[in-house]
Amino acid sequence: MKLADEIIEILSSTDGVLTEALIKTKVLLHKIGHKELVAWVNKELNGYEGEDQLPDYRIVHAQVLVSATNGAYDVNSHPVPMGHIDKKYRDSWERRRTTHSLAVIENILNSSTGDTLQVQIPMEANGMLGKGLANGYMVQRAWSEIPVAGMANILMQVRSRLLDFILELSSEFSEANSDEEVKKVAANFDASNLFNNAIFGDNATIVLGSENNANISNVLLKNDFEGLSETLKTHGVSDGDVASLKEAINSDSSQVVSSKNEFGPAVRSWMQSMMSKAIDASWQIELGVAGSLLATALNHYYGLL
Repeated sequence: MKLADEIIEILSSTDGVLTEALIKTKVLLHKIGHKELVAWVNKELNGYEGEDQLPDYRIVHAQVLVSATNGAYDVNSHPVPMGHIDKKYRDSWERRRTTHSLAVIENILNSSTGDTLQVQIPMEANGMLGKGLANGYMVQRAWSEIPVAGMANILMQVRSRLLDFILELSSEFSEANSDEEVKKVAANFDASNLFNNAIFGDNATIVLGSENNANISNVLLKNDFEGLSETLKTHGVSDGDVASLKEAINSDSSQVVSSKNEFGPAVRSWMQSMMSKAIDASWQIELGVAGSLLATALNHYYGLL
């Protein structure tokens, strides 16, 4: 498949432009009929939103450092104890969410002159951080210090994971030459699962996209109803409908689900009721998205994907 070969060449070359490979990947995903997987590509190209769930490679570990004084002595780039800090704040400062687009990350790396980068911590946190210091020191400035290597690793992870996916995909399409042959081959294997495992790894749940374009972007753990519940709620399924699904699953518990999309009668009935809600717009989601979402989530729950 020529397009896949072009992407592989870009990703495997030291001079290959990563954003070019991602743009070609968008075209490829459309050609094989899996445009729902484009959400990840778009996030990497355009950047993630503040509340988006991030892939693990975009969480960069950092060290909190301060400049402080007690009137007699000054200290600079001094680490501070963090045990007394609320976990929410500690995580946001020590595990930095990197939401920038790949182009911005590349620009940051190209313009960096040292081995670390600084992200300022709001001055409102100075008092909180100062409680961990002895001898009357007061924090004047605080920041998270991020290794440049940690930022560079984001680019490497995207390149490596995308290459893994395209290599696997290329082997599946080695005999396909026309667009019709490509779509025929795509219909006979699970490209979504291949993509999810290559990009996000096993047993992780990453939800990308929003509103009607949302899609499940990785596997739920088998029999993990809490994970299934959170995924469905993220896509607008009400608490009441989630509770009804749990009852349906329990009702079908005596029936072994061993094949994709062959759920028990109670679960099938629940799915039909949800499709009716998609049709009459009481569930705010596109009809075409609804069926795929429910089937994919349930197949993951039953360990079939």
